[in-house]
Amino acid sequence: MEATRAQVLAHRAAVQGLHGGVALDDVEALALGFVDSPPKTGGVGIAVRTGPVDLDGLVRVLSLRGAPHLHRRADLPVLRRELRPRTPRQFAAWVGGFDPPDLGHLDLLIELLRREFPGDRATKGELSAAVSPLLPADWTPWCEPCGADHVVDGLFRLGTLLAGLELEHVGARLVFRKPTGPLPVVEDAGEPTLLRAYARLVGPFAKADAEKWLGAGPRAAWPQELRPVTVDGRGLLVSEDVGEAPPPPAALLLFHRDPYLLGPRWLVAPDAAVAKRVWRPVGSPGALVVHGEVVGDWRYSFSGRTVTFAVRGWSRIRGAARKALGEQAELLAAVWGASALEPNVVEWAQP
Repeated sequence: MEATRAQVLAHRAAVQGLHGGVALDDVEALALGFVDSPPKTGGVGIAVRTGPVDLDGLVRVLSLRGAPHLHRRADLPVLRRELRPRTPRQFAAWVGGFDPPDLGHLDLLIELLRREFPGDRATKGELSAAVSPLLPADWTPWCEPCGADHVVDGLFRLGTLLAGLELEHVGARLVFRKPTGPLPVVEDAGEPTLLRAYARLVGPFAKADAEKWLGAGPRAAWPQELRPVTVDGRGLLVSEDVGEAPPPPAALLLFHRDPYLLGPRWLVAPDAAVAKRVWRPVGSPGALVVHGEVVGDWRYSFSGRTVTFAVRGWSRIRGAARKALGEQAELLAAVWGASALEPNVVEWAQP
């Protein structure tokens, strides 16, 4: 099977609901979760698809790669089942540069996170300090930046997901809520549900792309329905035909970890110089997407009730794309300013 890059981007935009007006319950990309760091950025990604909407029905947890994500509560059992490491290689992916400790003590960490939870709310530091002295030494190596022995950060983050801990939706710090109800039951690995969702919503893709997204090392099984596809001369994998779809929206303001931007980077950002500006090791800007392609970057700042967008190349954008960017900026300002006095005023600036 063959497909063009334009067909792939049109298909992806359509299946992910980027033409807008989608009901929250129908946002298929929620199967992948929306990265929510800094807070409210995940809500922006959802609002691009739905318009301003109440997100109280979603939960904020540390999930894929230990990062804060917005998820449907009904999807949490799948996340726990498929992210729980069951092989040494999967476990090693959570420990960073540290030597993997004894995997057998993961259940002890999960028990301690619930039993030793301090109060009704606890910061990441408070909760880590409560459980670290009760863990085996190989789980609490010396941390030079913190000047203390504490549980390996990646394992702590994984443990909170498996223990059923949820985060507050707002605030610069990670603040956990006291867990309620019984300890979640984590089933056997079973079918690769997350990979199936990734293949449908992001494909075509390469296996390395999916493994990087999972952040948990190689998986034991891949969806059986995967088959090869050639996109502009490059071999990838797909789970369903890339059918006809309307062209992508004229312009979008997305954060660099939006689900639309997953998978092979060259598909969405053919200009390597632009990709280098958008995807940085630290402090990545937003991705300016015009007719499906990442063509530039953007940042924002607040001054009172004014949101200023600095869009690289704003002065060169014309027609439908310029109108669409204005609408996107107003939407983002409304999402961020939901707790502020109205109205929010959008200004433009050159970076």
